[in-house]
Amino acid sequence: MMVVDLKKRGKKPIYEFLYEFIKSEIVSGRIKGGEKLPSRRQMAQDNGIAEITVASAYAQLITEGYIESREKSGYYVLDYSGQMERGNGSAVSSAVTSAHGGLGECADAPVKRQNRPPVSFNFSDSSLPESTFPFDTWSKLTRRILSMERGECIKSPSAQGIPELRKAIADYLERSRVFSSDPERIVIAPGTEYLNEMLLKIIGGVSFVAMEDPGYPAISRLYENSANKCIHIPVDESGLITDELKDKNIKMVHVSPSHHFPLGVIMSASRRAALAGWASENDAWIVEDDYDSEFRFEGRPVPPLASSYPDRVVYMNTFSRTLSPSIRVAFMVLPKGLYDIYNDKMTYRSGGVSTLNQLTLRSFIAEGYYERHISRMKNFYRKRKNAILGIAETGCLSQFFECEGDGSGMMFLLKPRPGVLPGQKCEIFIKELKKHGIILNSVKDYCYNGLVATNNKFIVNFGHVTEADFERASQIICDVIMKEK
Repeated sequence: MMVVDLKKRGKKPIYEFLYEFIKSEIVSGRIKGGEKLPSRRQMAQDNGIAEITVASAYAQLITEGYIESREKSGYYVLDYSGQMERGNGSAVSSAVTSAHGGLGECADAPVKRQNRPPVSFNFSDSSLPESTFPFDTWSKLTRRILSMERGECIKSPSAQGIPELRKAIADYLERSRVFSSDPERIVIAPGTEYLNEMLLKIIGGVSFVAMEDPGYPAISRLYENSANKCIHIPVDESGLITDELKDKNIKMVHVSPSHHFPLGVIMSASRRAALAGWASENDAWIVEDDYDSEFRFEGRPVPPLASSYPDRVVYMNTFSRTLSPSIRVAFMVLPKGLYDIYNDKMTYRSGGVSTLNQLTLRSFIAEGYYERHISRMKNFYRKRKNAILGIAETGCLSQFFECEGDGSGMMFLLKPRPGVLPGQKCEIFIKELKKHGIILNSVKDYCYNGLVATNNKFIVNFGHVTEADFERASQIICDVIMKEK
């Protein structure tokens, strides 16, 4: 029996309080790895709550890797020892330049520009349609600021970003991500590339940087162009295989734990604990790229790694994915140790984001427009994703592919069914699609170390693709496969 004191929940929804209570019991060790939790019905009866409430709490714990559901057996707690663990899955193969589904502003496309056909359907494009930008609200706020704060608008932007925007971002993170951050340690910049370059200077002396494999090539190039060596660590269904970090003299690791690109996996709780433990033991730093945390369509957002391990994690995010790349505003939250160095070494710089843009974004967030915008975007893209997946799972594509992906992000994977596109046929298939005006990247385009477990899967970015476009492209894809057979 597990009885929860619901009187302590305050104004929180019951499912959220129950989820947080069980999570704290697991993290503290009061509930051990391998222990069986009460069934949903039993938990509901013991606490006088609805079974669907328990189901919601358990679902979030499963998503974050604290518990698992075993068929015909029940719910069991996963090991949360924080020890390094060796992955039982492997990810993937050789490095190549490629476009990305949305990590920051880097977007180097692998497609050659010369002699290519007109692109009718570009599933490597992570941009958003013009109709999603809140032009009316943004222009209204800009006009008001130009009228009432014109003196501030013409001031040179400060190196760290204006205090009002940093405060608005901190408040938003508290509301949306349950992440308490000090506005004084937030740094504003015109893109995540700029932030990463700054971070290398702050840390100083970094020579070995770890990246996820598969992962985003532009970030690797950025680090290597700064005279650092990138070591590519494989990712499996639980996230970065932390055991592979041992004995490599790595001083910084770049991860996307809440939604890995391109595999879409969420780093499990035990891997998160192991990663933080490794960073602490090795005096290393973790860069958490939370590039599309707003687009989780099912359940609660996954808490940032930085919310649990603020002393070793640099939290990084951008407004390019939710508003527009042209806004050119990204930010990071520095641990205190790194902020002290930043404050000593880096504040001589001029700010890279215009004061007007910062003031407008400040008002957009502080006055509630941003969260309403995110809510509309989530509803819009939830419907689009469900519709497109429905076409993929019931139309001609279902003969040749299975769909993979979780309840978040603006992309999913197409996995060929057994016997479809074996071996080198994948590359021939992609080339043939280009002739028909379809750009489709494979996971292989983002792999480094020659493994082949996932490199024959294809990435579908659907942010700017209508259902009608996807249906037409699906028929072309099916026709190409039939021709290749």
